[in-house]
Amino acid sequence: MAASNRRDVRTYQTPGVVDGNLARDLRRHELEEQLERSGHLDFDKQYREQKATVADELSRRRQENRATVRQAQGVPITAILGSAVLAVMAMMIVVSHVRINEISGDIVSMKQEIELLETEQVSLRTQYEQAFDPATVKEAAEAAGMHQPGEGQIYYIDLPGEDRA
Repeated sequence: MAASNRRDVRTYQTPGVVDGNLARDLRRHELEEQLERSGHLDFDKQYREQKATVADELSRRRQENRATVRQAQGVPITAILGSAVLAVMAMMIVVSHVRINEISGDIVSMKQEIELLETEQVSLRTQYEQAFDPATVKEAAEAAGMHQPGEGQIYYIDLPGEDRA
């Protein structure tokens, strides 16, 4: 029994801790055996107490290091509604930008059409002024066989009474 206890004590030693030098201390094991035989050292009791305190310490550390896990929570309806409203607003912004671009294109084409119509107006106005130029009208009338009325062709009408218009 003492051999199995010794083996447990040796395997339980903290790794990386050196008490003295690294050479084996054979006298220590002999001293432990003597103390055990004499009754001064109850190896099993001490080992069990040490093992219990170490187990308690380990469980306490595990509890401290354990990540707290929250229960899964549902997504609030307000978050879903807010996301939907945000998505709709983003789509409305995109649609409005597309509409603005279409209107801008229409404006540019209308401005070009206005410029064409203004140049056509200038040419039509010059044609109109040429058509009603007195010299042009006289030439056209003479070409059609018209003459200026003579003195014998003009009659003046004089009505008695007042003008009551």
